[in-house]
Amino acid sequence: MPEQSAAGQPDGVEEEKLRLAEEEKKHHDDHDEALVEEWEDESFPASDPPSNY
Repeated sequence: MPEQSAAGQPDGVEEEKLRLAEEEKKHHDDHDEALVEEWEDESFPASDPPSNY
């Protein structure tokens, strides 16, 4: 009989949930980083807007 976690689910199921959550967070972080890279050169501080704004 497989061991069960405190939640009553087999340990493998809980580990799989944790692995999927980590992958989803990494994908989200990678997406955020890509947006930062894309917009970094085009952004400017609010205190110093471009002269033709």
